[in-house]
Amino acid sequence: MADPEPSQVLLVLQFRGDPPLLHSIDFKSAACSDKVSDLQNRAWSKAIATILLLYRAAGDGRLFRIRTNQSNGTFVHTILNAKKQQPGKSDLRDLARGYFLKLFVAPTGKQERYLDIDVSRLRSSSISVIHDGRTVDQPLALKNLAARIATTAGWNLDDYPVEVVASKEQDIVDHQQYGSDEEGATPGGQCRQTVLDNPARFAIEHALRHFCDDPQLRVGQIRSNAELEDLWAIDNEAYGEASISYETFREWWRSFSPGLQALFFRNCVMGAIGVWPLSDRCARLFAAGCLKESALAGRTMHAFLNVPAHHWYMSGIVLRPELIGGRAIRVLLSHGLKSLLASVQIDFPCQLLALAHSRQGQALLEGFNFFKLQNASAMPDRVPLFCLQLPDRDHLVASLKARGLVIA
Repeated sequence: MADPEPSQVLLVLQFRGDPPLLHSIDFKSAACSDKVSDLQNRAWSKAIATILLLYRAAGDGRLFRIRTNQSNGTFVHTILNAKKQQPGKSDLRDLARGYFLKLFVAPTGKQERYLDIDVSRLRSSSISVIHDGRTVDQPLALKNLAARIATTAGWNLDDYPVEVVASKEQDIVDHQQYGSDEEGATPGGQCRQTVLDNPARFAIEHALRHFCDDPQLRVGQIRSNAELEDLWAIDNEAYGEASISYETFREWWRSFSPGLQALFFRNCVMGAIGVWPLSDRCARLFAAGCLKESALAGRTMHAFLNVPAHHWYMSGIVLRPELIGGRAIRVLLSHGLKSLLASVQIDFPCQLLALAHSRQGQALLEGFNFFKLQNASAMPDRVPLFCLQLPDRDHLVASLKARGLVIA
């Protein structure tokens, strides 16, 4: 007699390294328990990791579906092809006697352009994610992990719309890029609300594809305390305890407003990049590990509104969670840095300093040729300090263009 099919499943995903690699999958249910370890860095493991991380970030619901407009080569097709393998062909195919792959539901029609999760057997909250011994459960961190893994396989998550139907009586279909934006249901059991309404999501996706022609998506300076508060809330969610206080944030902005280049959708703040001038003394103390980030004084920045600065500090790049991993970062960097270069005075050769608060941040800095100036142990903020030295403006512009940014 055949074993009963599992009704409820628990999964434990173990990741290692940077970029992250799916090391093991632990499958647990009342009917069957199994584990596969030492997984190779292959397309199927990246595909499984990507979709399960996005599902875990989205939260529980009555539908989780990922779509693609491509005919092949996507992580959707990678999983669908794995489901077609005969038993004995791979550890993935045989995991939990084939029950694992049954959690991924193929389309009912001939056009295999989407993939569902069997939410009746696998709840989002029943997936545990561990990266280098640390539990990852925040939606933003899970989305970042998925985006980094997808990038290593050449997949752009912006090309994979996600549909989520909430679990209560009213059907709210959320067409989005990375699952739900909120961690849980609101009080009283109401469906989760996203940061943007559905029409706004469709509009912003169009704007990101046609930035130069769409005035709804733009880069500009923060114009009011209210906009600054919205931006600080995004920054605080992204950096948590590492975020500077709102009072310090406001002091910097009031002292040197061109230092904040924000991304707007319509008139809603979606993210920003912050670059601030430092005096010679302040830069020297900061680079030596004698100053915390919060001790960088806005009053010393104000002097450089009309005077060239030789030293600069990049405080960070932040986006609303629903824009992470897509084209928005390229839009923000291209047009934000272009606007910054047009509105501030840089004394070349110059030095740009930045703290790496995460592995993703460090990878981004290293991708732009920053080198590590101080280890985390030498810095009062307990995060490593990176530095970029630029001989002239032409070198800076050429370096940015070489990385696909449109500056001039």
